[in-house]
Amino acid sequence: MYISCDRENYKGDNRNMAIIVDGIIGAGKTTVGELISQHYKLPFFEEIKSDDSIGLIQRMLDRFYEDPCRWSAIIQTMFLNDRFKDMKRVQELNKQGIFDRSIYGDEIFAKTIHHRGQMTDDEYLIYQEVLSNMLAYIDVPELLIYLDVSVDTALKRIRKRSRSTEAELIPRDYMEDLKTHYDEWFEAYNLSPKVKIDFNDDLYLNENLSVSDLGKEIVEHVRKYVK
Repeated sequence: MYISCDRENYKGDNRNMAIIVDGIIGAGKTTVGELISQHYKLPFFEEIKSDDSIGLIQRMLDRFYEDPCRWSAIIQTMFLNDRFKDMKRVQELNKQGIFDRSIYGDEIFAKTIHHRGQMTDDEYLIYQEVLSNMLAYIDVPELLIYLDVSVDTALKRIRKRSRSTEAELIPRDYMEDLKTHYDEWFEAYNLSPKVKIDFNDDLYLNENLSVSDLGKEIVEHVRKYVK
């Protein structure tokens, strides 16, 4: 287990008070996001929301995994739009929030899909232009927390959660490409302070994280960034 910090080498000035929890699919973002949200009584913005939109989101994910080339551009636009709305909401209300992934990590998926030849050059260019326009309207986050897990760990956790046909449809090589691009993105990220956490141990998911040593350490690392 480790927690590594980088609090000095960042260039962003204006903060939107968002604390972002990011990592590959199955990393444990919801677990850590809920821990921070409950401890500090802050709203938690989940990637897969528990409202009427979940039906549409899950249907689109199933379509994407079955036929990535056909659905990659539209599903990336859908998630990008949802993340932009959440970030704008927090910023406009001048409130703090915890995000299970965000608009900043969204580009990793588009890059991975494009790299795999499942999104055309024109589609990727349009996506990048839309993302650039959106980022011009939001400030940088307060903190980025990156959950570092292996592909094996992530796939095992995906199989344990019953989210439609996700476990059967996600290719291993897609997860490996995603992991590579996530690691590169984190190393280059310099918009805000950032923290990397080794989250491979399943004990962090099976027991109450809030009372574990790692859970306490996470809460303490976040404390200085909570308004």
